[in-house]
Amino acid sequence: MWNSNKSLQLSCICTRLVMVSVVACAIALPYLIDIYLSIGPYYISEINTKPFMIILYVCCIPALTALFSLDRLLVNIKKEEIFIKKNVAHLRSISWCCFGVALLVAMAGYYYFLFYFVAIVAAFIGLILRVVKNVIDQAVSIKAENDFTI
Repeated sequence: MWNSNKSLQLSCICTRLVMVSVVACAIALPYLIDIYLSIGPYYISEINTKPFMIILYVCCIPALTALFSLDRLLVNIKKEEIFIKKNVAHLRSISWCCFGVALLVAMAGYYYFLFYFVAIVAAFIGLILRVVKNVIDQAVSIKAENDFTI
């Protein structure tokens, strides 16, 4: 039967698989762009791919940072350490990584218009994570206050 422990385990596995996928895509990026240029719209083949590739490579840094923070957050939850300052820091890190990716992908929008929409989605996810971080931060404060109450 499915339970929260299995769900948490699945989340950990998926997070680590996505980490490996990001690294694999970074390694294969030149080949992936060549494939995209061969099957993509005609106007894509006219752009200079070097700045576009640089932006995508730089996006790997905040993506891997966010995934690592997410993995640490899941490990803390598995240890039943939910309302702690470390988790607030992990959520803060993930949200700033989302904002960083949003900025970088918005720059890539110069080369391909749809990246502007991806940037909006990344910024929105970053905003939601900021709200969740603030909620968890308040819960940590309340927990600390309750721990000192007799």
